[in-house]
This record gives sequence, structure tokens and C-alpha cells, in this order.
Amino acid sequence: MKAIPRTGWISHGVSLQDVESVADHSFSTCALSLLVADLEVQSGKHVNVERVLRLALLHDLSESLTFDISKEYLEYLGPSGEAVKAELEHAAWKHITDGLKEPKLRRSYSRLQREFDAGQTLESKIVRAADRLDILLQVIQYRRKGYPAPLLADLWNGTNKKLRSSGIPSARKIQKILIQEGRRPWAGKIK
Repeated sequence: MKAIPRTGWISHGVSLQDVESVADHSFSTCALSLLVADLEVQSGKHVNVERVLRLALLHDLSESLTFDISKEYLEYLGPSGEAVKAELEHAAWKHITDGLKEPKLRRSYSRLQREFDAGQTLESKIVRAADRLDILLQVIQYRRKGYPAPLLADLWNGTNKKLRSSGIPSARKIQKILIQEGRRPWAGKIK
């Protein structure tokens, strides 16, 4: 995963040398997941923080076999693109878990994958929100490196829209901070 680039950035004009790896993204998502989970616990919610971390650590593991399939690439497949991606990632997960010799561990990891995909538990929602917060952080980082705002505006806007409906108050607070950072003079117009 350290050598697999996040292809969505490439299709947005970020040079390969500047593109983060799937491992970079996964680590940042884990750190953000921990922060959001802890903030939610502090606000009185019951969150299984260990489960959040397990989901975050494994959320993109299938990409170690499928590579990162960006939304731009899916457009070439038409309306079935998302379904094809889901099928590929599911097959990769099955291959990974089938390789585990311990049946209990195999079942546990498979359940985590299904939980993340379904996105219904508080823990999976936290990880999904953290995944999106990481995209905003990465947009800010690329803007600081000098990439023009128009190249990244659709990712910025689409991600902000998804986060608004996340239902995770702590993620929304972090989002507001990132939006303010994105409005700084160096950022151009990525509102």
C-alpha cells in the first residue's frame, strides 16, 4: 500500500511525485478516526474506539490487490461502475481473508469489511467521516504546494457536501476548521 498512489489525485492534475499513497491516506484516516471517536466519547456518546481503529486500519486494505480505483476511472464503466468497483473490492477482501489460517480471525475481518461497507454503525460512520476529512486535509496540502484551486474544487465541494450529512458532530466541527483553513489567501477559491 506504500507504493500504490491514490489515483483520484492524478486524474485531478496532481503530479505522480506529489500524490499520496494509499498507506499515507490510511494512516491519516486512522489518526482522524481516533480523534473523532475520542471527541464523540467526550461528548457523551458510547463509541467502541477499538472497533473504530480496526475499521480504519482495514478500510482500504482491498486496494493492496485492486489498487485505488478512482471515481474518474469508474465513469468509463458507465452506470455499473460503482457496482464493478464494489465487486472487485469484495473479491479482494475475500482473497485476503481466505488467506488467514485462523477461522475466527477470518470471520472477524470479514465482519469488519461488511460493517464498513454497510456504513450503518456509529463506528463505521466515524471512519467514513474521517476518510472524508482526510480528503479535505489533502486538498489543503496540495493547495499549499501550489496546485490551482480549480483542479481540486470538485473534490473539495463534493467531500464537504458528504460530510455535512455524516451525522457525526465532531467531524462537522473539524470540517468547519478545515473550511476556514481552505479560505485562507493561499488557498484561492476552493469554497
